[in-house]
Amino acid sequence: MNGCFSFRFKQSDDIRKSLLLFFSGEVSSDVVAKVVKADVEQNLVPAHVYVLASESQRDSLSELAIDIALKEEIESFVGDAEEKLICLYFSCEGKIALNADSTLISVDLEREILQSGVIDIFQRRRGLITSQSNYHFLKPSGDHCNAFIRASNLLVSSVEVSFLAIGLLPFFSVGLKRIYVDTSSISYLVIQALSMSGKFGTTLPLIESFESYAVFNKDYDFIAGAESLVLISATTSGGLAEKLMKNSGFLADTVTNIFYSSLPSGINGLFNITGALTGNEYSYRANDCPLCKRGSRLIRIVGDQFLPETPTNEQLMIKRADFNKDRASFFKEFATKNILCWSQSSSPSSEFKELYYIDIERVLSEPSPDFRKIFERKVRKNFAVDVELVVSLDDSGSKAFADAIRSQVGTAAGKVEWCSVSELRPNQLTNVGSVVVVAGAITSGGKLLDMSRRLRKMQPTASILYFVGFSKLSDSASLEQVQKDLQQGGHEVVILQKVPMPRVTENSKTSWDIEHDNLMEIGGDDPLGDSEALPELLAQRLSSYGARHDNLFLPATNGKLLTLRPTFAFWHELDLDTDKATQADVYWTIQALIHDLRCKVGKDGLDNFYHATVISPACFDRYNDGVIQAALLRSANPTELDYSVSDDFSRKMLGVIISIIESHAVEQGEAALEFLVAMWIGALRLTAGDTKKLCKKFAAGSGSADMDFLLDKISRD
Repeated sequence: MNGCFSFRFKQSDDIRKSLLLFFSGEVSSDVVAKVVKADVEQNLVPAHVYVLASESQRDSLSELAIDIALKEEIESFVGDAEEKLICLYFSCEGKIALNADSTLISVDLEREILQSGVIDIFQRRRGLITSQSNYHFLKPSGDHCNAFIRASNLLVSSVEVSFLAIGLLPFFSVGLKRIYVDTSSISYLVIQALSMSGKFGTTLPLIESFESYAVFNKDYDFIAGAESLVLISATTSGGLAEKLMKNSGFLADTVTNIFYSSLPSGINGLFNITGALTGNEYSYRANDCPLCKRGSRLIRIVGDQFLPETPTNEQLMIKRADFNKDRASFFKEFATKNILCWSQSSSPSSEFKELYYIDIERVLSEPSPDFRKIFERKVRKNFAVDVELVVSLDDSGSKAFADAIRSQVGTAAGKVEWCSVSELRPNQLTNVGSVVVVAGAITSGGKLLDMSRRLRKMQPTASILYFVGFSKLSDSASLEQVQKDLQQGGHEVVILQKVPMPRVTENSKTSWDIEHDNLMEIGGDDPLGDSEALPELLAQRLSSYGARHDNLFLPATNGKLLTLRPTFAFWHELDLDTDKATQADVYWTIQALIHDLRCKVGKDGLDNFYHATVISPACFDRYNDGVIQAALLRSANPTELDYSVSDDFSRKMLGVIISIIESHAVEQGEAALEFLVAMWIGALRLTAGDTKKLCKKFAAGSGSADMDFLLDKISRD
């Protein structure tokens, strides 16, 4: 603690930067010599050395200029002390002058000194709070953003606060009685500036926080006038100042934004911190936020201090115990039977491919004993004797499910009309007493809700039974809401099997879609595309686009398909024949597991508002079958594989990837292409430095043309 704050700044007429030392109290020649020496050893020789202190320290500054020992130090490090050492003072009005003759320095030089000092403080004290890929912020204004300025982070050092206070001095008139601040965190800065001004004695103006935009939601009595001043800590738009001037009667010259990056015309700002920003800070209206659309969580900035919890980074180790009993029961019953499919249309006429597709017809033709028992019991219990109409959804699975019900009902089905939704005629709903709506599997419940609206034409006393084979709604809350909507009016919903899976819409782009787009840019027919030819395996991948049960993942570099080895931790004790397992079976298993972990909140889950939680790199060592590793890479969201959030995480993942690439010719490295494609399409991220290390490691060749191609693409991104 030497009471000195130093930084470099650029003068317009000098090629080299100058060094400024600011003293909040007494000026020490020993400190000046020590700081100059340390700075010159670390940086280039400065053009000039400026020493800035308050007007009350003019005598100390004068003594500094004639200190023989200091002059010798300055000349040994910088040059001629008479020319290079310049002493300055600031007045109670915030003007900066030469100590030698009280001549005011130029406006441009004064602005550059204050601005450069602010930028230095802002960057070192991290005045910008930034989000990560899995969350963003809700500002007090209601807008969404990926970063916001928090002024309180800058008010850490008393000497730095004194320097910042210089900028406020011109705003303090003798008659000032009250100062309104948007956050109490800047009160320290305001009090320091008031004290430095020396205009108010022991009776300082009243300082009161109005809590930013929250003021407009309560009855707050502003007193606008020449005796009042409004200081807004930070802004990226000037919106709060505009609203205060419009709603509370303040004039433009009584409202000032202390730190700002952008201001509309007519709004005052003190310190422009644009130079400390990256240029990648964005703000969006709530209804048009691409971060929300991408699935990023929203964190509200609340309170007088504008404080979210400081984000940290976590890594999650996936354990066998995370695969719960319900999941184990489901896969024991339906895995390895070609029932669990991937990216398949429910009917020939449908262009939409359902990503998590259950082959209902195969379920019914090769039923498991447990499912058949539940099916028969539910039909007997719920298929009433007065049923007059059974309507199935139009997909083939629902029709097959309806046929199975019809077979079990037997002779009682003779008096019942059977049809699909597309075959349903309006007159069939007239005077009907009881209707059964059959769905083989539901993903969102939307088609059943559409059907419920059509059935409103029935007589009020009619009953409806919704009979569903499988529900894939993503969580219990969504399923409960669908059930409540369908049950309105006293109707019933029967669901035989619940298997929560992620919701994927027609507009969602999977990693397969992004991979295909990237390959098409190079190997497609577009004459404007990249003229570079695809290597053999990637060219085959492009030509065979369209995932099948055993073609979800890229093969090993020798062309061999990825298959499951006998010991699969999550099928432990399920007595499943892994030789019959398809890639779709493995993907379903891992995706179900990841989905459940997303539904867990806290250190044991992937879902966390404030923390970036990634899948631990150690998981790829623990589960080292190539097909399991590929399923993990394809199942996870980009935020769950974003190891760039931590140098430590990235370094560990880099080690995993290097080991896999080096072992690409044997089982331990069979998923090498999957890892590199994940990096190419942005599903897996390392830090920029580690990405360069990876590409440099194999710059001379990896032993595979396909891997060399992908490494080259990654190095260019």
